[in-house]
Amino acid sequence: MASGNPFYAEKLSDKAKAHVAELSTFELSNGIPVVFKRSTANKGMTLSLVIRGGSAAAKPGLEGLEAVALKAMAMGSKDLPSQELAALLGETGSSIDSVAGLDFSTYSLATLGKKLDRLVPAWIGTIVRPGFAPGDVEQVISEARLALEKRGRDPRAVTASAVNELFFAGHPYAASPEGTKESLDALDVSAVRAWYGEAFSANRIFIVAVGDFEPASLRKRLEAGLGSIPDRAFALPPPPPRFAVGGGPGSLAKREFPQSNGLAYLRGDFAAPDRADPANYMPLRIGMAMLSDLLLDVVRDGASSAPCAYITDAQAVYGSIVITEAKEAARIKSYIDEAVADLAAGTAVSLDPRASEGGRQRVTIEEALASYKTRLTTDFLQGQATNVQVANSIARAVILRADCRSWVLDDERIAAVSADQVKASLAKYLLGGKITWVMLGAADDILSVSEVGYESVLSR
Repeated sequence: MASGNPFYAEKLSDKAKAHVAELSTFELSNGIPVVFKRSTANKGMTLSLVIRGGSAAAKPGLEGLEAVALKAMAMGSKDLPSQELAALLGETGSSIDSVAGLDFSTYSLATLGKKLDRLVPAWIGTIVRPGFAPGDVEQVISEARLALEKRGRDPRAVTASAVNELFFAGHPYAASPEGTKESLDALDVSAVRAWYGEAFSANRIFIVAVGDFEPASLRKRLEAGLGSIPDRAFALPPPPPRFAVGGGPGSLAKREFPQSNGLAYLRGDFAAPDRADPANYMPLRIGMAMLSDLLLDVVRDGASSAPCAYITDAQAVYGSIVITEAKEAARIKSYIDEAVADLAAGTAVSLDPRASEGGRQRVTIEEALASYKTRLTTDFLQGQATNVQVANSIARAVILRADCRSWVLDDERIAAVSADQVKASLAKYLLGGKITWVMLGAADDILSVSEVGYESVLSR
């Protein structure tokens, strides 16, 4: 297969096999793999074209081009210009959306199933015969610039970008999928058309279809349309390397942001275990959920807005601790110290709502684990509520685990986590990790904050 075999890298349990009984795979004549999950649970139907490579596939100086090109594709085709396509989508309650990410990009049709005989060819037409009308492309580029300017006025987004600049330095993730001011200024219709002629290649594409499609008809339509996409032998970047664990003390960088209105923003990123690491990935997800709740309990009386802690779902996994809109920059680390100290001592907050008055009751990690497993499993199931969500899960499973069925194993992975694994993963990656911190705020609020306390996640 042109994109490699994304189907059966993992061994499934009998329970998991039952969940994917309606899942099948086939290949178009140009080598593009197709994953099809027949679903009659709701009326929604989704077709998603997935492009491998992510931000690392961008040429230097042209970051954001793939995001712009995909949005320009969605404006219309040579057969169906933008106004006619918009009318068809509005008439049928459908949408064509694209997302460019660190690991892959998607270009998707979501519909309630009305007028499939017009919608599917229209979606395919934007892919194989994109219009790329100069006016449409310039509109998309202008919208991308405006979105970037808006992010530059959002202190949360600016903090995240500042951390990424430091933590991703020298890593493929350093190339922003959204682009930079300089890279977006370099884009025009000729750059978009050049991307399509060089980088839009069958060897980096697979298709995910979820919904009540008639299998034979779906295969025929996809072959007739997408089977013509040429294999340009695009040179895919290698998988991004894992971030190094540990490596010395953490660091705190400060970024002045006069518009912060007296509030401070903090984010810290650190290396986290690979998704394929059963002893650490899911245990650390649970451990970070516990830390997030501890932070929420510690930061009381409106001292900050919605602190949180989590690990990402990416090829190169990393964790983040985020505190926003803190009224006292100098006190932020004390909140983190208090929450992390509880976690390091083997305690978490009780999720029993009856034990929340006057602050959440502390229980042992062993006692709290079942409730956290239940919550994480519920989140997993809710994340599969629509066919669009299922299609996204399948795409991520192919990219992250090389198996389109892997997502159905998450509830089993959650159930298998032990308290000892949670403690061990926290000790290795959180307590023993090197955290890159950035604090953002007005100079008068942040410059006096000591960097020493941020050398360790827990100040002794």
